[in-house]
Amino acid sequence: MHTYTLITHKKWVFLKRQQVLLIKLSVMMTIVLLLTGCSKTSTDIEEYLNTGTAMDAEAKDVMPALDELPAYRDIDYRHTQKKIFLFEANSVALVVEYDMQTYESEKGKLEEDYIISNQKAASETSGDNSNPNVEFSLNSYVFRVLEGNGYPKSFGMVGTSDEHQRIAYLYFYDFDLDKIGELNDKNRMSKFVESYFDYDF
Repeated sequence: MHTYTLITHKKWVFLKRQQVLLIKLSVMMTIVLLLTGCSKTSTDIEEYLNTGTAMDAEAKDVMPALDELPAYRDIDYRHTQKKIFLFEANSVALVVEYDMQTYESEKGKLEEDYIISNQKAASETSGDNSNPNVEFSLNSYVFRVLEGNGYPKSFGMVGTSDEHQRIAYLYFYDFDLDKIGELNDKNRMSKFVESYFDYDF
């Protein structure tokens, strides 16, 4: 009887330790998820500028209307939503591939249709007056930040790839974001695009 009680007690202690270990593991996984956040990406072009997020209204001033695009070879759409704690970031990318003649024509129109940022962009909360790397490269693309006073919380970019004859229209929205990367990092904008836009540029 005494031996049976001892075995039962050992089993109980073992099970209790396993239970505590599982709880600790669950807490650690939850903390990791909260710190790293989670993201989801949609490629359904029917949702283009109709995602149900605050970004839609802001992005319509920058992103092209699909029915106004000239004939194209291919088109890719990505809406990426990243959540960390209670914070949410939304980005939209529309990448359009043209034949050479149309590409050159559309590329030329970018200067007419968009105002490229040439001012220092201020962070609304920190008073930081640093320039947002107005022009930067990412693989074969050359991106330019568009004029607007929403940087870094809400702003657009256009990118061109002569190699692939593609034009990329990007918009980012995160009202809680105060800065992008470290001020002395010349690659901060390309790192930002790689991090927030789920597209292989």
